[in-house]
Amino acid sequence: MLNKFSLKTFYTLSNEKSFSNTARILCLTQPAVSHQIHILEDYLETRLFDRFKGDVSLTPSGEILYRYAQNILELYQQAEKEIFELTESMQGRLVIGASTTIGQYLLPVILGKFKDCYPKIDIFLTNANTRDISAQLLNNLIDFGLVEGPVEHKDIMVEKFMEDELVVIVPAGHDWQDKEEIDIDEVRNKPIILREQGSGTRKAIEDTLAVAGIKLTDLNIKMELGSSESIKAAVEAGLGIAIISQWTVLKERKLGSLKMLRLKGIKLNRDFAVIMKNNRFRTKAMGQFLDFLKVSEIKYSLFV
Repeated sequence: MLNKFSLKTFYTLSNEKSFSNTARILCLTQPAVSHQIHILEDYLETRLFDRFKGDVSLTPSGEILYRYAQNILELYQQAEKEIFELTESMQGRLVIGASTTIGQYLLPVILGKFKDCYPKIDIFLTNANTRDISAQLLNNLIDFGLVEGPVEHKDIMVEKFMEDELVVIVPAGHDWQDKEEIDIDEVRNKPIILREQGSGTRKAIEDTLAVAGIKLTDLNIKMELGSSESIKAAVEAGLGIAIISQWTVLKERKLGSLKMLRLKGIKLNRDFAVIMKNNRFRTKAMGQFLDFLKVSEIKYSLFV
């Protein structure tokens, strides 16, 4: 029997051509990816991939399966969703991919309100950076994504749903504690902590500063960390300052452990966007959530 998850793994590996990338996107270990491929190969009694010195390529049998894999997965999803919606219009299943800031800090508030209104819609959420959410979308692993970084791909439709503001954060008792704005020249001289490559937050900082004629290499970068939580902890410990989304600092701002500042003369804003595959079949549950997202009452700026 053709296993749906094995087929998803095969399709993702065919596109990524890397066991490590496929494992990251599917949230698996590399041995687990290999196991799913072996399941398919055993069932079909043929080898699907050639592996040589780290390179992964499709065999002739793999090329045939790849031609059908996307249609099979999309038809399966469409049939599944139509069945879920057969008995009641607001019953269904959503698989949402969210980039880190949105998934950890903003989406829980939105989902809580949405579930109050539509309790019979089941929601499954996966968190990753913008680059990986885009890959999950292209590999039909999620229904749509909510991302904070720019996405440019011919098969992906991008639609803004709100604006975010990035802020400079410093620990309590810092020299800038009593300021509301800080000059970029002062920021250059301080050790700064940034998100990792592939992060939407990092890309937004890089693009915005570039407009002002400033490169990331002009800054005194001391650390690159993979989450806003680790960045906030490092700033609280006095290891440097950082630039992150206002939404990530709600708790610390309330407790007084971190202070938010704006950059003088520089608007560090970026768009939060919905991404979907072009011509993607849209279920009633998907349409209801996307409509809800547009009218959701979210405060755009936390500076008061």
